[in-house]
Amino acid sequence: MELLVLGSSDAFNGAARCHAAYVLRDEGLPSIAIDFGATSLYALRRQGLSGLDLGAVLITHLHGDHFGGLPFLLLDAMYHEPRTTPLELAGALGLGKRLDALMNALYVDIASRPRPFETRLTEIAPGEVHQIAGYRVEAFAADHMDPPDVPLCLRVTGPSGKTVAFSGDTELCDGFLAASRGADLLVAECTGMRPPCGRHLSWENWRELITQAGARRIVLSHLSREVRDNIPQLLAQAPSHIDLTFADDGLRIQL
Repeated sequence: MELLVLGSSDAFNGAARCHAAYVLRDEGLPSIAIDFGATSLYALRRQGLSGLDLGAVLITHLHGDHFGGLPFLLLDAMYHEPRTTPLELAGALGLGKRLDALMNALYVDIASRPRPFETRLTEIAPGEVHQIAGYRVEAFAADHMDPPDVPLCLRVTGPSGKTVAFSGDTELCDGFLAASRGADLLVAECTGMRPPCGRHLSWENWRELITQAGARRIVLSHLSREVRDNIPQLLAQAPSHIDLTFADDGLRIQL
């Protein structure tokens, strides 16, 4: 299994990085993206990939830096690099309605036009397990948005048996810990150095959490500029027995 970091920034493109998004590929299966923010099609191309390389996109929650790139991915598949194979879109409850609204806001003249490929949309609630493009996807409740939004932490297992957990955006909560426990790799946010930084995890949280997360390897992402500027010092503060990496755009990890 391989993880590619498309983008590693917070919502504000901190330190000129792309919005946090990832591509996961396992043996014999198409690649899947986890989150697809407003900068993600650009980030995909920058890594020598295109939308045609993706069999599915998983969305942790319905904020623009995590799903705002989907209209551009669909538009690209309709007109620029025409797609004929199905594309699976799966994610938080309300994804279908919110994506339709976004398409209408951005491209009202083509939002209702038929596409030359099938779009399969699955909305996932916490506690559910789905098979998406051949991957096992488990959903856990995150703590980031108020109802009716239901943000997710996700746990993805491929045919190799390797498991990658994704925090999405969340404060510390039971769902996050359940998703991360025992994962071969945890890709989790570290948005600020300390609270307050919205309903996000900060480095101050991670100093307490890093030995509790229960994953074999941790990659911290969704980084603000301040966090990125302090990475050498933060690595020096981390326990030496913890396999910790701070994400950057283009980082590839083999599992």
